[in-house]
Amino acid sequence: MTIDTLAVTALCSELHAYIGAKIQDTVVASPQSIALELYHERRRVWLLLSVHPKLARIAVHDKKVPRGVEQATPFLLLMRKYLEGGRISAIEQPALERIIIISIVKPTEPRNTDEDAPPFDPSIPIAYTTVRLIIEIMDQRSNIFMVDANDTVIECVKHVNAQKSRRVALPQHPYVIPPIPDKADPRLAAIEPLLATLDSEHDLAKALVATYRGVSPQLAREAAYRADNDPATAAKGIQELFSAHAAPCIIRDEHDQPIAYAAYALTHRPGAVACSTINEAIIAFAMVHESLGDYQRRRDVLRSRISEHRDRIARVLANMTQEMTRAERMELLRWEGQMIYAYMHTITPTMTELVVDEQVITLEPRVAPSLQAQERFKTYDKAKAALAGLPERMQKTSEELQGIDETLAFLTMADSFDAIESVARDALSLGWLKKTDIPRQARVKAQPPLRFPIDASTTIYVGRNAFQNQHVTFTIGESHDTWLHARGIPGGHVIIKAGGRPIDPTTLRRAAALAAHYSSAREEAAVDIDICRRTGVRKIKGGPPGLVSYHAESTIRIAPDKTGGTAI
Repeated sequence: MTIDTLAVTALCSELHAYIGAKIQDTVVASPQSIALELYHERRRVWLLLSVHPKLARIAVHDKKVPRGVEQATPFLLLMRKYLEGGRISAIEQPALERIIIISIVKPTEPRNTDEDAPPFDPSIPIAYTTVRLIIEIMDQRSNIFMVDANDTVIECVKHVNAQKSRRVALPQHPYVIPPIPDKADPRLAAIEPLLATLDSEHDLAKALVATYRGVSPQLAREAAYRADNDPATAAKGIQELFSAHAAPCIIRDEHDQPIAYAAYALTHRPGAVACSTINEAIIAFAMVHESLGDYQRRRDVLRSRISEHRDRIARVLANMTQEMTRAERMELLRWEGQMIYAYMHTITPTMTELVVDEQVITLEPRVAPSLQAQERFKTYDKAKAALAGLPERMQKTSEELQGIDETLAFLTMADSFDAIESVARDALSLGWLKKTDIPRQARVKAQPPLRFPIDASTTIYVGRNAFQNQHVTFTIGESHDTWLHARGIPGGHVIIKAGGRPIDPTTLRRAAALAAHYSSAREEAAVDIDICRRTGVRKIKGGPPGLVSYHAESTIRIAPDKTGGTAI
C-alpha cells in the first residue's frame, strides 16, 4: 500500500522532533533509498528515505540502516558534501501533498586549507549553505531531490528526461512541484462538487477520491463507512479526518502479518490495532513487505565476499596440485641417477646420452658420470623435501573448500535476517569473512537448530549452518539416534530422537523430506537422502565444522518438504 496524505501529515508532525538534529553520516541503503544518521538530544537515529515503487516511505529507525550499495554513487558523494555535518533547520509538507521537504544548513567550508591561510577571525560571520531534500511519495513516480537555495536540482535518485515526462527530473534543471489536480479542498467540506461527481460515479468511496484532493481510496472507504454512505455526512467526515489529531493504527491478518495501516482509526476493517506513532506502523508494515529484497541484497554481498575467499583457496589448491605434479616428475631424476651409476662403466667422456630400456638419459660431455648422478640425487632430495606434508595440506585445503561450499549453500537457503547473519557469523569465525563484512549492529547470537516435535517421545532436529550441523549430530544426537543427510550435496544434518525406540515410516519420511528441503537441492523434484545410525557418523579430523564421513547407510529418494515445516 502507499502512504496517503494524512499519513504524511502525521509523519511530518512526528519528524518535527528532529529539527536541529546534526547529520553525522549518509548511506545509500539501496538503489531506491538513502539514510541519514541523525544525532539529536544525545541520541542517534537513522532517517530512511525510500522511493520504492510500492513501499515509498520516510521512517525513523533506532538501528543503523545497513549500506546496500557498495559503489559510491553521485547522490552519495553529494550528500557527503552538502549534508554531512549540517543540521536540519525545517521540515515541511506542502498542503494536501504527499511531499516532505527537509531543509539542511551547513557551514560553508573554506576552500583554502594551506598553512598560509589567514588565521580565524571571529568578526567575520560564518557563511552557511542551505539545501533541501524533497521526498515525493507518489507510487511509481516517487523520487528524492536534492535542491539548492535557488530551487535548482543538485541531484535526484531517479533521473527523468523530457522524452519520458513533461516534468523533467535531472541535475542542473529547476525543481518544479508536481501539478496540482483540479479537485476540491477536503478541508472545506463542500458538498456540491461531490454531488456533481455522484451524477456519473455512483460509488461514494470512488466519488470521494475523484472529488477531493489528497483523499486516498482507503480514506474514502473509511469516510463512506462512517457516514453509512450518506454524501453530506461523508463530506463532513472527510473534513473532520483532515482536522483531527492523528490516531495511527495497523491491521494484521490471521498470520499476524501487517496488511494495512493508517494515520486514523480504520473502523471499516476488522482487526485494527492502535499504534503509538505512524512511524511505528510504517516500519512494521515495510519490514515484512520489503524484507525479501533486503535479505537478497545482504545475501548477495555476503556471497560475493565468501566467494572471493573461496577463489583464493581454490588457487592455493591448484598451485599445490601443480607442485605435486612437478615433484612426482622428480622420480625420473632419481631413476636417471641410479642408471648412470649402474652403467657408469659404459659411459665415455664424449657421450651425450645413455639409452636404458628404450629411455634416453641426457648426459653432459666431459663431466664425470658420478657428478651427474649426484646432481640428480640432490635435485630429487630437494623435491622430496618439498613434498613433505604436501598431501596433508592438499587434503586440508580440499576440505576447507567443501566447508565453504556448504556455507554458500546455507547462505542461499537462509530465509530470514537472523538466519543470514548466523551463517555470516560462522563464516567470520572460520576466517572466511572479515570483521568489516559484518557491521556490529548486524551481528547476531548463535541460533539454535530447528526443532520439530512429532509426538511426546519423538523429535526431529535440523541444522541450518556448519556449527548447527555439528551441534545436531554430536551434541544432540546419541549413538542410537537416526541421522539423515542429502547424498553428495551440501545440506543440513538431521537427527531423529526417539529414545532408542523404532521409528515409524511416516516419521522417517518426514525427516527425509526436511533433509531434502534444507539442502542445496531443495528446488529439485526429488532428492536422495542417506540414512544411518548416528554411531556411524564421524567428524573429519582437522576439517571444518559439520564436515563428516559416515558408513552403513541406506538411501531413499523423496520430494523436499516445500513448506520447510513448522519448527519451534
